Amino acid sequence: MSNTNHYQERFWKELHQLRVHVYYLEIYYDKSEAINKAINIFLAITSSSSICGWAIWSRYNFIWAIIIAFSQLINAIKHFLPYRNRLKSIKSILFEFEELLTSSEMKWFDVAEGKLTKEEINRLQFTIRKKKNEIVQRHLGEESLPEKKHYFKRATDLAETYTNNFYNSED
Repeated sequence: MSNTNHYQERFWKELHQLRVHVYYLEIYYDKSEAINKAINIFLAITSSSSICGWAIWSRYNFIWAIIIAFSQLINAIKHFLPYRNRLKSIKSILFEFEELLTSSEMKWFDVAEGKLTKEEINRLQFTIRKKKNEIVQRHLGEESLPEKKHYFKRATDLAETYTNNFYNSED
């Protein structure tokens, strides 16, 4: 039985890691969306207010010229910034990861109760891993998300809280 416990533990770790990844992607999405929104707001404000500001405060025309030039530069390179493209990819990955997590958590009961053989548990674990890789490959392809260690730290903390709330009971 201890051998089966080893496979149960491995499945649990895979499940937990998937939960961490879901939280990580949620955080990554929120941060990317905030940056993208900030860029768009900056461009909207500078494009409309800079002309007015230049006309009203003509003695600061050098400052307004710099602001307008900077906003034009950002507008020109905006399409090359990763935030807008990442939002679509992350949202798609996140949706599919959440579905995978839900179906995997449903299987946890059979794993935890010893209703599955070690071979079945092992197959389930590697099915999760394979699906994760397929999802990431389908939505990111050759691109990658730069790793954000502080996002992982926060995601791990959230996963621990989730685990403590839903799985560490005496039932």
